[in-house]
Amino acid sequence: MLFNPKPSKDPKNFRFPLQCIWLKLNGSWPLKPKVTGEFEKYFRLLYSTWAWYVVAMVGITIGFQSAFLLKSFGNIMVTTENGCTTFMGVLNFVRLLHLRLHQRDFQQLLAQFVKDIWITSSSHPTVERACARNMRVFQVISVLQSSLITMYCILPLVELYMLTLNVEPDVLDSMPKPFPYKMLFPYDANHGWRYALTYLFTAWAGVCVVTTLFAEDSLFGFFVSYTCGQFRILHTQIDNIIPDSYAATRAGRGTEAVFQRECIRRLDKIANKHCVLFNFVSRMEEFFSPILLVNFLISSVLICMVGFQLVTGQNMFIGDYVKFLVYILSSLSQLFVLCWNGDNIIQNSLEMANHLYACNWESSVKVAADEEKKESFPIVSYSTSAAFRKNLQFMIMRSQRQTCITAMKFSILSLNSFSGLISSSMSYFALLQSFYENEEN
Repeated sequence: MLFNPKPSKDPKNFRFPLQCIWLKLNGSWPLKPKVTGEFEKYFRLLYSTWAWYVVAMVGITIGFQSAFLLKSFGNIMVTTENGCTTFMGVLNFVRLLHLRLHQRDFQQLLAQFVKDIWITSSSHPTVERACARNMRVFQVISVLQSSLITMYCILPLVELYMLTLNVEPDVLDSMPKPFPYKMLFPYDANHGWRYALTYLFTAWAGVCVVTTLFAEDSLFGFFVSYTCGQFRILHTQIDNIIPDSYAATRAGRGTEAVFQRECIRRLDKIANKHCVLFNFVSRMEEFFSPILLVNFLISSVLICMVGFQLVTGQNMFIGDYVKFLVYILSSLSQLFVLCWNGDNIIQNSLEMANHLYACNWESSVKVAADEEKKESFPIVSYSTSAAFRKNLQFMIMRSQRQTCITAMKFSILSLNSFSGLISSSMSYFALLQSFYENEEN
């Protein structure tokens, strides 16, 4: 029912990151392309209905937050506090909508990854372990963001419990009740079943927002980690292209012409795989690019607002302080890891040119003495052909042009972009603080 492609090699050990379960629960995961029965037909209908309900639920919650934001726009402290959750909601509302509207592209991206990019532990154990280690950072970020939404959902209930202990029931009934976020409702949401239902509705919307964020980022990191692993495999194959070609030639008692054809064959195979990696990165950029652009635009403002709350917040409840501290840590780490992964693709793609140039193409291969049998063979010199060197030259020229992921061509996903975003956040923070000081004076 849900799309679940499997690789031809070692399918039992293949699995997408655990965080992707949340994309399936939120209705963002693609369905199988073909319907094979009545049950699958009804499941597809129910699943699509649930997916659009989640999108609508998040949109309605953002509307409640935006109404409060407009009402309190003159108060900098309240505006920045409410802006943190509102902008986070907008960011992930766009993500949910994008995933929902591009199901076929998502499906094709998953299928291509499984077919061309996945690395099995049996074929390249060292590279596979390195890719798996890179995914641990996404597990940490997922825990941070899960802790964040848990605090947003639980702390208001703790506050409500404290109110029931310290305030008379008649007075409590007339007071506004705490919600996970600052919101303004078009109806009375502070009494009875309406309060409980509204609280659950908005809290679950927040859960959908945060889980979509770390699940999609984990999937992005999964794609990038194994793509970089494929680049590293190509680097090793390039380094060994001359000795491996010679070994294959000598094993078959071949001549220099056979050696030269073997070198070209192996280089062509590397070039084909290189093209496959280019195509996958291009498809990945095409799919994730709109999300990354929105992420870049909103993250710098979010970091500024959360930092402002931490620095200027007075008489802040310890729970709120911890909440904002976790918020800024998770926001910074999420943005850094995205840019770090983009930078890894750039560095691994550029490294191809160095390995191609250093593959010993200019030297002749000679037979040395067989030390085990204490026998010496005639020295035979094999050199690469002009066709091989010409193809190698074209590959070096192409590899000198970086392979990268951009945010709709406005910005390249790299560590330089991260430093630029942090610089922008600091500029916004300084401007916001000057407004706040003028307001205080």
